[in-house]
Amino acid sequence: MAAIGDQIRLFADETRLRVLHLLATEPLTVAELQDVLDLSQSSISGHLAKLKSAGVIHDLAEGSARRYRLRDDAPERLRQLWATLRTASLDEPPFPADHARLAEVRSQRTGDWVDRVAGDLHRAYAPGRTWEALTPGLLHFARFGRVIDIGAGDGALLELIAPHADAVTCIDPNQRMVEAGRNRANKLGFTHVTWHRAPGEKLPVAAASHDSALLLQSLQYVDSPELVLAEARRVLIPGGRLMILTLAAHDSPEVDAFGHRHRGFAADQLRRLLRGMRDVRIEVLPSEPKPPRLRPLMCTAIA
Repeated sequence: MAAIGDQIRLFADETRLRVLHLLATEPLTVAELQDVLDLSQSSISGHLAKLKSAGVIHDLAEGSARRYRLRDDAPERLRQLWATLRTASLDEPPFPADHARLAEVRSQRTGDWVDRVAGDLHRAYAPGRTWEALTPGLLHFARFGRVIDIGAGDGALLELIAPHADAVTCIDPNQRMVEAGRNRANKLGFTHVTWHRAPGEKLPVAAASHDSALLLQSLQYVDSPELVLAEARRVLIPGGRLMILTLAAHDSPEVDAFGHRHRGFAADQLRRLLRGMRDVRIEVLPSEPKPPRLRPLMCTAIA
């Protein structure tokens, strides 16, 4: 009975009911709830914390804010209590007034958001505006020609690369990765993809045989980055393009569990390793969102 009493008390608070009625309409942030309810941030956050702890709502990160929404998988008794209370209280004040205010806030949101993120749009969240959505579109403009993927793993990126290449040579030193990659390529129907089990320091392909070379988060795994990059230069035609995606130099021991042999690379270090190549461009990208917040490093060069 104590549990039932706790659940009834959870919904007995008028402010929490107002919050739930609003979240039943659409997911909202603390700031948006403040605008509608005209309550302090601390008050709203306290009520949200209780609802979240009970399993009624959950939140997802959205830039620097968090957006709260009702849980579809809330405990059944809580869902039944809320459904009953929502139906019974829908027309009771102040809930209709809250929904009217929410409509006003919603109508102002687009202009306010545009003004707010001007100059910081690259850091702001916008629905559908993600790298995952953008990358396939940009790749439609890319042509890899004859590409060699050094440290291809199990071919996780084949669906992005192979449709834009004349031929793909995948290299990996691990037999299980090679077998998995071959199976993936066969399932996808990529007949122009070949696999070789070999270290990056000794590529089993002829000199000047490829138009582009990729090292996508594989350089930190090799024993000798210098030899691998020398091999990449060897197999590229004059004017061939090299792309490296790795990690910027760091001191996080967490990566050791992933088999990394190097804790990233400094820009100056990569420039030395790529001596002899032209148009070397190196950019340290924004930190990853999860700890230890490592920073990817992108490098391109021409043979």
